Amino acid sequence: MKEMKSSQDGQAVIIAVLIVGFLLSVALTLSLLFIPKIRASSEIKKSSTALYAAESAIEWCLYVNRHSSVTAPVMANSATFLNGKVNPPVPLTSADCLTPPLKVLGTYQGISRAFEISF
Repeated sequence: MKEMKSSQDGQAVIIAVLIVGFLLSVALTLSLLFIPKIRASSEIKKSSTALYAAESAIEWCLYVNRHSSVTAPVMANSATFLNGKVNPPVPLTSADCLTPPLKVLGTYQGISRAFEISF
């Protein structure tokens, strides 16, 4: 006896491929939406660290102006501060602190933030 071939053979495979394609497109869309937000949130932490480094340099320069030459602070988190008056920026020295306006550039892991004050 011959078996009758069903006209629905392969229908489950097509449905499975469509479902997998839909789930993949949803996953890719969500990753395109959320990856920039995650990256921006990590940049905020780096930005605030760079800002604190610039603020520390300003405080140090104000201290140098009121008192005498003292050694520059060392950042424990590997942040740096630079003289922002020259291009490209160079390390800030106590002599740079004596001439207004004072512009410092704090950097941390590729992120830079600057302060400028006049006194």
